[in-house]
Amino acid sequence: MTENTVNNNYCRDVVARFDHDRHLITLYAPQDKRGALCALYAFNYEISRIRESVSDPMLGEIRLQWWHEAIDDIYDGKVQKHDVMTPLAEAISLYQLPKDRVMDVLEGRRQDLYDDRPENLMALDDYLSLTAGSLTCLAVRIAGQRDIDDLAHMLGIAWGYVGIIRAIPYHLSLKKSYMPQDLMKKHGAGSAKFLNPDYPGVFQPIIKAVCREAEQKLEHIAQEKKRINADSRSVFLLSSLCRSYLKTIRKADYNPFKLEETAGAFGRQWHLLKAALFNRI
Repeated sequence: MTENTVNNNYCRDVVARFDHDRHLITLYAPQDKRGALCALYAFNYEISRIRESVSDPMLGEIRLQWWHEAIDDIYDGKVQKHDVMTPLAEAISLYQLPKDRVMDVLEGRRQDLYDDRPENLMALDDYLSLTAGSLTCLAVRIAGQRDIDDLAHMLGIAWGYVGIIRAIPYHLSLKKSYMPQDLMKKHGAGSAKFLNPDYPGVFQPIIKAVCREAEQKLEHIAQEKKRINADSRSVFLLSSLCRSYLKTIRKADYNPFKLEETAGAFGRQWHLLKAALFNRI
């Protein structure tokens, strides 16, 4: 099976348009792995946007159930008609991706459909471990390593923390919050459901605490980077982008409503190139 049989234009274009950071790190993966990675990331995009595309959680449940059954079918040797399913099925077969990890990503996304907030950082960790953590584990397995799931989960959780902070204004528009209730209460926002852009003095220590959690996980990964083999390093380049975004958040004084991120990709490409050349994980 060649790289082209695990790829199609749809998956590549979806990842390039809607998950551009992962698109960039995929360019550093061995060429024969890129198609499978694109299929995996396109699958993640399709299920991550269910919340925003339905008007009622039950409609979202129906869509998730379709994906659940489609994944079951793949492991039973059948493939549903969908632009993502054929390349995803080929990636699962070629790299022997474990079913429980794929289902974990789906199960985590079920939490997106409802307005319940995580009670604490541990609960947020659990959600991110299922979603971004399991996804990163699958990507590392495609890259060829099966003994660093702990580091892959840490990377996914750190990336998830940063993504949640950057997306706070967007989540506000969806009436959704991922900020842990105990942190909100600790810093004087216990009665609020959402972070209010008019009260930065309240939410800045909350954002700072979440950033600190991400930084600690990235530091642990850096200390253990000798365990990461050459082919898997492309996946872990995400840690370099994570640090770059954390720097942007600090520059904005931990105010997610005032983030000034460069729209173009050149800065991120240059940042990744240096990270790849000097093994900055």
